[in-house]
Amino acid sequence: MQKGIRLIIKSLIAAAFMLLPVSAYAYNVVDLPEQMSMADALGIFSGEEITRATISNVEDGRYFELTSNEINDFYYAACEMTVYRTENPTPFRGTAINLYTETDVMSYYVGSGVQIGLYGSDNYICYKAAGEDEVFLTYLDTMYKDREDCANGEEIHRRTSNDFLKLPDAAWAQDGIRDAASKNLLPYQLTGKYSANISREEFCILIGRLITVTSGCADLEAYIRDKGEVYLLNSFSDCAGKDTSIDMLYALGIVNGRGDGTFDPDGTLSREEAAKMLTTAAEQFVMIHTDRELSYADRSDISRWAYYSVQWVTDNGIMTGMDDNRFNPGSYYTVEQAIVTAGRLFNYLDERLV
Repeated sequence: MQKGIRLIIKSLIAAAFMLLPVSAYAYNVVDLPEQMSMADALGIFSGEEITRATISNVEDGRYFELTSNEINDFYYAACEMTVYRTENPTPFRGTAINLYTETDVMSYYVGSGVQIGLYGSDNYICYKAAGEDEVFLTYLDTMYKDREDCANGEEIHRRTSNDFLKLPDAAWAQDGIRDAASKNLLPYQLTGKYSANISREEFCILIGRLITVTSGCADLEAYIRDKGEVYLLNSFSDCAGKDTSIDMLYALGIVNGRGDGTFDPDGTLSREEAAKMLTTAAEQFVMIHTDRELSYADRSDISRWAYYSVQWVTDNGIMTGMDDNRFNPGSYYTVEQAIVTAGRLFNYLDERLV
């Protein structure tokens, strides 16, 4: 029976996916999405990472080893299978598949899913299959029950914390990205696109997160309420359906439109625009002042409305110059640059708001 089930599964997967190499995409636990692929939830981003796999049963305290073909079968299915976020699921018991890498092990329990970490105290966050995918995974339980050569042992594998943060390729940005993620400053939608130019909407989302975390409020809307401010949705003609952080930051005086009633949410952000927004965000919490004289070779290219902001972010190490002692005020701002500088601003404010 076991051999027949294995052949059926293998043929279905081969037909559907043609056994092409599949890689999962990383995520982080700072801002967990509602759903993701099972491979992402397991935190295994290439089938080649798996060095060993077992199927075990918690109540029986027994397990058996999977063959390399069985491991590949499961991983290809996991890449295409969607799992959904759930809190405090069925207790971790019953049959599980345990995937080992050189440094780690993760388990998917048929009844409970894969545990990502804790939410608050003793509130488990898991990702679990649903519908036809959930029914499909019962084959793991069938495989276990069909084996007569199970060995004693195999402990339960669960997480109390985890972080599958995908770091940028640029070495200079990795520590800053890791630091921003650890402080809850990194929105999920910005991970995995670090070298791309950040849009004006995305920068608003990032600054909104910065203000929320710095203030200790539940979200940006709560921060606005605490300040006694109000905001209007669709403050700009081209922002219908866009993130409401645009409207909230506009109400706080942190962002402005293009001057024709539009905000240009999908447009790119220049370095001098970023400097201005970082400075006005800082003014929500501290008085800013600087006597710093700029020595950038292209300081005459900095717009008058942004000049003081560039002075301030430079003086306080929030932003730095580029190559050849130039600030490049009109150059595009990348996602990784934005995240790193938001993290620097948070650290600056955190030191002064104790």
